[in-house]
Amino acid sequence: MTVTLFAAVVISMLASSVYSYPSFQTKIPNGDKVPSPCNRSTIWMGVGHHNPMGGGQLNPFGEDFEDNGFTWNKTICQKDSDGDGLSNGQELGDPNCTWLKGQSPERTMNLSHPGVCEPFGSTICAGKNTWLTNCGNTKFDCPAINDSGVKIVTVRFPPTRVPVVETTYICHLFRLPNDSDADIIAIEPVIDNMEIMHHMLLYGCSGDVSRITHNESYLCGMGGGMECNSLIGLWGVGVAGQCLNPQLGFRIGPTGYQYAVLQIHWNNPMHKPNLTDSSGMRIYYTTQLRKNRGEIMIVGQDSLEIPPGNNNVSFSGSCAALCTKAVMNQSVYITSSILHMHLLGKSGIIRLYRNGQLLQVIDEVASYDYNTPTMIEFKTPIEMKPGDAIKVDCTFDSTLRNTTTYWGEGTSDEMCYGFFAYYPLIRDFTFCGQFKSVDVCGMKAVMSEHCDLPAFLTNTRSLPTLCSTNCTNRKCANAVNAALMTGCQRDDDVREFIQKRMGSGFFDVLAKCALVQPPPSAVCTTPGANQIPSHCSQIKSYAGSIPLMAFVIYILRQF
Repeated sequence: MTVTLFAAVVISMLASSVYSYPSFQTKIPNGDKVPSPCNRSTIWMGVGHHNPMGGGQLNPFGEDFEDNGFTWNKTICQKDSDGDGLSNGQELGDPNCTWLKGQSPERTMNLSHPGVCEPFGSTICAGKNTWLTNCGNTKFDCPAINDSGVKIVTVRFPPTRVPVVETTYICHLFRLPNDSDADIIAIEPVIDNMEIMHHMLLYGCSGDVSRITHNESYLCGMGGGMECNSLIGLWGVGVAGQCLNPQLGFRIGPTGYQYAVLQIHWNNPMHKPNLTDSSGMRIYYTTQLRKNRGEIMIVGQDSLEIPPGNNNVSFSGSCAALCTKAVMNQSVYITSSILHMHLLGKSGIIRLYRNGQLLQVIDEVASYDYNTPTMIEFKTPIEMKPGDAIKVDCTFDSTLRNTTTYWGEGTSDEMCYGFFAYYPLIRDFTFCGQFKSVDVCGMKAVMSEHCDLPAFLTNTRSLPTLCSTNCTNRKCANAVNAALMTGCQRDDDVREFIQKRMGSGFFDVLAKCALVQPPPSAVCTTPGANQIPSHCSQIKSYAGSIPLMAFVIYILRQF
């Protein structure tokens, strides 16, 4: 098993120092705005520490600041702690050394780190950043790209203006080579503007792409859309590239993916204007087909609510045994694994279970750093059988937050996922995880024992049309009653699962029609219930369950 750093720097999460860095941020100009020299789209919160999040060993600026009594004055301002030719004041936006605590600095833009010598690799910085191993200096090493017959295609955004907001997900549809079947064997990033890059994902398209915007970039969410939901490429800040296991290829061409959506996450926390980007991916492919087709699967938790001021908050998300048993008809083999959290991530572990018993630990990260996630590559792939389960456990440290942090797409939000390259390919199985206690298995949602969501979807698929104008027709009544008979409205997590993803317009129609329809005998046996809905306890509980029904609209909109 080899370990490949998913970012260039190696920073140990050491025990917290006696000095609490949030209070020290206010003691230096722009203390909460210093960009990371390894990833300028993120903030180096603990400016005086090796660890970007603060605590532990001090870097050269932190040592000088400590020697100066933790006071900002001309002495520390005029000092060049990192030896790059710029004073600490110049790097922190106080070039004239006039800033006083509580005042606005002379400059809040174009800042740099006073403890890290830049530019990397320059003569002046030689030997000065030894504690910052390999930051920004990785090299893509994939012997297979030098094999005979390997071709290259580059998918790249046209120059595109970056919105003046912190978080942007933007997509672009590309046509892949399709003159003959071929396998993607490696992917290398092509980075135009590192300042705002967070990650890139490449989704293969299996559906009709005619509805997707062609020839221009468009705002999107985290995924590639229902037509393009097979994850076949990923890149994170600092990674040199993705080199697939020799047993694995991502198929393109006549029998594979002919189109792909490239999604880029831009992070612009300083809301800088006039930024542009034209990044993309260099795809290496060959007509010498690999033994197995596969893709990337995501396992984790889609609901997080992390209270502030706590250094040890844990959540988990599983690809449940009932999911793998329902979706898989043979074993799959995991070739790589990477744990993904955001800024509050502290540690994590990914386990494989069989028959309810721990089989092995797939990946364990004792000290997680958002800027340096680690990909584990398995020379001997890990077998996952139908009925096995994968559990991702994430631990967060929110001591620096004063508000609750929720799951979300932004860098300041949180996530808890594991990404796994695997083979052979299972269609529509990109995500296998949970929303709270709700098990989500690819395109199927397996609920509690009291909820038959597949039956609900089948029986209510046409409900919006049938009930849009007239609640009294028999077809509308049948659809409403079928929805009630599934029992899904009794599951709180299911209701929230649907509500998070839906609007309220459909709920109004369904609520109105539910109250005027006689309930089915299967769920309402009270005499006279066919005259007064409130006689039926099932109907009486319906008002609080309406958000669940909106899942029908969600599904319909995707086809």
